[in-house]
Amino acid sequence: MKNYEHQTKQAFLFSLAFYGISLGSKLFHFEIFPILFSISLLLSLIWVVLALREIIFSGRISNTERMLMALFIIFFNIIAGVFYFFKVRKKVIGKG
Repeated sequence: MKNYEHQTKQAFLFSLAFYGISLGSKLFHFEIFPILFSISLLLSLIWVVLALREIIFSGRISNTERMLMALFIIFFNIIAGVFYFFKVRKKVIGKG
């Protein structure tokens, strides 16, 4: 099975960057805000799917942890992403 570790993190970072840029464009009343925000949402969907894939196929965490992480990522998208990538991901993918 193909490993998507790098793509997952890259999608999250791009999503985070586009959220920041789109919020900046909203503050300055640029007309491009809806397009940037749509791209942010699409990138969020991609990284959430890839992160859920990592969590589901991980053999290093219990089913309870798996369920809680999945719910946390689905409901608290960006905040959960920051927490996941800086605190939990090493345990999930088995590095560190």
